[in-house]
Amino acid sequence: MRLNRILALCVLMTLVSLMGVNAKGKCGKARKSKPIPVIIGADFGSSTDDLFALMMANHFIDEGKIDLKGVVSNRMGDKNAGVVDIFNTFYGHPNIPIGLERNGVENPYVFTPYNGICDLKTEDGKPMFERTYPDVSKLPDGYKLYRKLLSEAKDHSMVLVEIGFSTTLCQLLQSDADEFSPLGGRDLVGKKVKAIYIQCGRFQPTDSVCGYNMKAAPKASAVFFETLPTNVELHLSPSMVGAGINYLPQDVLDDLAYTTKNPIKAVYENYECTEGQRMWDSNCLVEAVEGENSYNISPRGWVKFVDKGENSLMFFINDPNGNARHQIKGDSYFNAEKLLQIRRYNRKR
Repeated sequence: MRLNRILALCVLMTLVSLMGVNAKGKCGKARKSKPIPVIIGADFGSSTDDLFALMMANHFIDEGKIDLKGVVSNRMGDKNAGVVDIFNTFYGHPNIPIGLERNGVENPYVFTPYNGICDLKTEDGKPMFERTYPDVSKLPDGYKLYRKLLSEAKDHSMVLVEIGFSTTLCQLLQSDADEFSPLGGRDLVGKKVKAIYIQCGRFQPTDSVCGYNMKAAPKASAVFFETLPTNVELHLSPSMVGAGINYLPQDVLDDLAYTTKNPIKAVYENYECTEGQRMWDSNCLVEAVEGENSYNISPRGWVKFVDKGENSLMFFINDPNGNARHQIKGDSYFNAEKLLQIRRYNRKR
């Protein structure tokens, strides 16, 4: 009996050892997943949800979850790129490349003109927030930055988080070979991009509206959906998903009460932020980082965009061979959980 117990103990120890090797690797240390290479494109300068997505992205860098290769401001205006520079510099990642849209949507509606934080001064007349790229005129065109970063990426590795207008993506897909790559834009995207996470659409039985981001540039949006290579995974966050995640202005200020100097706090102290605090855009970033298990996700299908100007429509056609899936609206518990995640990161010192 004693011999049997000894043998059983030896077998158990061997199994535990093997489990440890399988879980931790040959060296006995826990394996760390590599950070996801990401490019963010957003219409900075209007709704504040873009700012919270960028804030979270900077924290995800610190946590080793993403490698933020670049940020493209796809709403025209030098100060919108300046906002990106302020945020990345403030959160400790000053050298992230920034691209600027110079041929995009003319005079789009502005919910909150928060790019004015570029002009805020301290009591002694100095800029309130440091900048890394003070001369925005030297920043590359957005589609050129995409081409450069994609040309440097491994095949089928890059993740694009697109939470703004489609103009820059349209220019990328229609671009010709250049100093960065002998490939045209469509082939470059098909070769280098693994997945695109994009905020648009509604996909309700009685509501096929394309949403603000797409209707702001309907012709460019049509080109994007028609031209995107089908081997690129498309993950969509419809507007009603974020509409239930309401980050109230007073809660924002309460969460930042620990500091006197923060760019989000400066926005909420200096501008009326009653619009734009619904957290639409962060859902694309969170799913890109945490995976589809963090959301309720539809079956596979294809997206069809119908250009009708401001009345443009988007349809989701179920097909197990499709390249697209979309998030499904959550309940009150889901909304509270997602909001709490954003608030936790906003409270980080």
